[in-house]
Amino acid sequence: MKPRTLNDHESHYRYLQRWLTEHHPTLKLEELTTDHVRKYVQHMLTEQTLYDGHPTLQSDNTAKGLSPATVNIHTRTLKCFLRFLHDEGHLQTDLAARIKLQKVAEDTIGAFKNEQVLQLLAAPNQREYTGFRDYVLHTMLFDTGLRINEALNLTDRTTTVRASVAKNGKSRVVPMSKRTAELLDALSEENRKQFANRSPSEVFLLNNGKPLTYNQAYERIRLHGEKAGITLQKILGHHNISMVRKYV
Repeated sequence: MKPRTLNDHESHYRYLQRWLTEHHPTLKLEELTTDHVRKYVQHMLTEQTLYDGHPTLQSDNTAKGLSPATVNIHTRTLKCFLRFLHDEGHLQTDLAARIKLQKVAEDTIGAFKNEQVLQLLAAPNQREYTGFRDYVLHTMLFDTGLRINEALNLTDRTTTVRASVAKNGKSRVVPMSKRTAELLDALSEENRKQFANRSPSEVFLLNNGKPLTYNQAYERIRLHGEKAGITLQKILGHHNISMVRKYV
């Protein structure tokens, strides 16, 4: 399990534990029922705030009720936990089998216009290291449809980008244009000049030579999107390149 996934599981468990402590303080683990779980799911749909418990974002988001899609993310984590408890003999009933996901309308995203793509690519200041790095990352994401984490895992010692198995279980072959490959080579060369004393293997780095993280990269893309007047709804990662064309 990846560290980010593990962190998500831990935070989702904490939310459940806090709700149970507040509403059923004397409840024992073996007394947990489907009714408790369904009430917690209803709580997420109607009462929980988006950044509940977040150290900096909680005060800025007071609207109650998570979206069905977000609740489904929490529910999948919860079902995994409940299944483990049943398999280990802590629960006599497989509660996970009785908890259903919320119905979610198909998520359709309008295509980017050519001008919007150009605006987003023009947003980073390429005269600065971080701006050029962001430009290369933007270009790579648009060109290949990779997820951010897949792009960030690229090293200057690899000749092939490893596209991890997608969530639907399908592996992907990801083509890359000559232009993108040239930009990656240029960024790797700049890294060797900027951080000669560190010899980093990753291609996408911070000013101090440390690897760029998912959250940092996503925030940079969001800021460039704001500058370009574009709201980014999703990070790419589809097995079929025709799906990517919905975005670009």
